[in-house]
Amino acid sequence: QQLADGRVDLVLGRGNTAPVYPWFGKNIQDSLELTVENYALLRKLWDEEVVSWQGKFRTPLQNFTSTPRPLDGVAPFVWHGSIRTPQIAELAAYYGEGFFANNIFWPKEHYMRLMGLYRERYAHYGHGSADQATVGLGGQFFMRRNSQDAVNEFRPYFDNAPVYGHGPTLEDFTAQTPLSVGSPQQVIERTLSFADYFGDYQRQLFLIDHAGLPLKTVLEQLDLLGEEVLPVLKREVAARRPAHVPEAPPHASRKAALAARNAAQTGANA
Repeated sequence: QQLADGRVDLVLGRGNTAPVYPWFGKNIQDSLELTVENYALLRKLWDEEVVSWQGKFRTPLQNFTSTPRPLDGVAPFVWHGSIRTPQIAELAAYYGEGFFANNIFWPKEHYMRLMGLYRERYAHYGHGSADQATVGLGGQFFMRRNSQDAVNEFRPYFDNAPVYGHGPTLEDFTAQTPLSVGSPQQVIERTLSFADYFGDYQRQLFLIDHAGLPLKTVLEQLDLLGEEVLPVLKREVAARRPAHVPEAPPHASRKAALAARNAAQTGANA
């Protein structure tokens, strides 16, 4: 955050690779408890200059100061990422931070339930109305200028992909999940449809280097994304977003909000 002058958001997730946990002497069965405790400690280290703390999963801290301190005294904006875990939606809502739904392998109804819970609890904790909650979405695509070319080229990669190969057909998978395979216009239309059932949201992340695609093909995908898709998406999303639904908070606005809270507190104390 210091090096990037405030341009960094963080996405935190528990991870879905079981062998990782023993590397750190942890048990994956404790993953939710670890997430809650570790994040509470991280917030404390950001928000307080001198920290004394004791928890369940790591050694205690006594009069500890983490350095460097957050830029301008403002912690980075955090997205709590989840594929299927309602407790993570609750955690994001409790802190009034972003909820990032993976939105890759599951039908939309699954993510609608998770995001609905997050939005409801965000309002419950007094951070704003449910439709003002900060949501990010994943997604994945394969594009060629001609849609049939995209399908023909991507099918062998899909059929043999380590994650979703040798399972549903490409047609079934694109119908049941957010995977888009086709022309840039089809990817634009599919992505814009997400808000119809998830509500207005603030970040869209795309998985591009998937299914074993060679580097040359991935770079061609990035060219199509930058030249033909992103300009339209940015314009359309901005035009459709209601005035009362904020953008994801950039560093400058979070800095201004902190200054306003400090000024209000000073006035109250006076």
